[in-house]
Amino acid sequence: MSETKQAIRNISVLAAFLAAVLLLWQAVSSLALLPSYAFPSPVQVGGRLAELAVDGSLWPSVRASLVRMALGFSVSAALGLLLGLAMGMSETVSTCLRSVFLGLQTLPSAAWVPISLLVFGLSDTAIYFVIVMSSTTAMAIATADGISHIPPVLLRAAQTLGTTRRAMSTRVVLPAALPSIVTGIKLGWTLGWHGVVSAELIKSSVGLGFLLHAGRELNDAAQVIGVMLVTVFIGLTLDRLLFAAVERRVRTRWGFAPAVTRA
Repeated sequence: MSETKQAIRNISVLAAFLAAVLLLWQAVSSLALLPSYAFPSPVQVGGRLAELAVDGSLWPSVRASLVRMALGFSVSAALGLLLGLAMGMSETVSTCLRSVFLGLQTLPSAAWVPISLLVFGLSDTAIYFVIVMSSTTAMAIATADGISHIPPVLLRAAQTLGTTRRAMSTRVVLPAALPSIVTGIKLGWTLGWHGVVSAELIKSSVGLGFLLHAGRELNDAAQVIGVMLVTVFIGLTLDRLLFAAVERRVRTRWGFAPAVTRA
């Protein structure tokens, strides 16, 4: 099956599934088992999102969350790559940091919010701190694992061909570990996205997390569910259109996934 036909088939199946979910949601809502303010229908949720878009609340919040995520994630990616490279190249560094990072990775993103508020107060720095702490460890561990799984024959071949120790990391180690690094970046983005919304729930006057908090304060379930859906949509869109596509191309290029045949 060609790549285009497979994509069309996947989109058709997904559209049919989502339509079925919406119909089921509408049917359950119509039974009025719960009051409408606690379990709104898809129509009510869509209407509330339209109101947020018209009154100027939605788009500035989406933009604010994405800007915060972009800045915080840039720092996380740089730190994760450097720490992962150090762990992968040095057994001593790996022994010291791996267990600590694995432990930190088990913490939910929301667990970083209280300490960020205590240290940085009610500021955007607190939100950036949560993003960095939520995503850095995953990228560092993935980078270190990618380096540790490089076949030794590749490193010996590079040394035999005269690659210097300084050039080994950039010309051999990082390219060979790239599939794992891309997977780690993808996971780090997901955890960072959790972090930015969690932090905005506590401290922010704009952002998707702020809209969730405002909906809870107003007992507006339609707003809460609508913003949740927007958050999922943004995260899924970036994952599918950017990170998953890059990961698929890299893994295919490195021979870890079968190439798609074209008709």
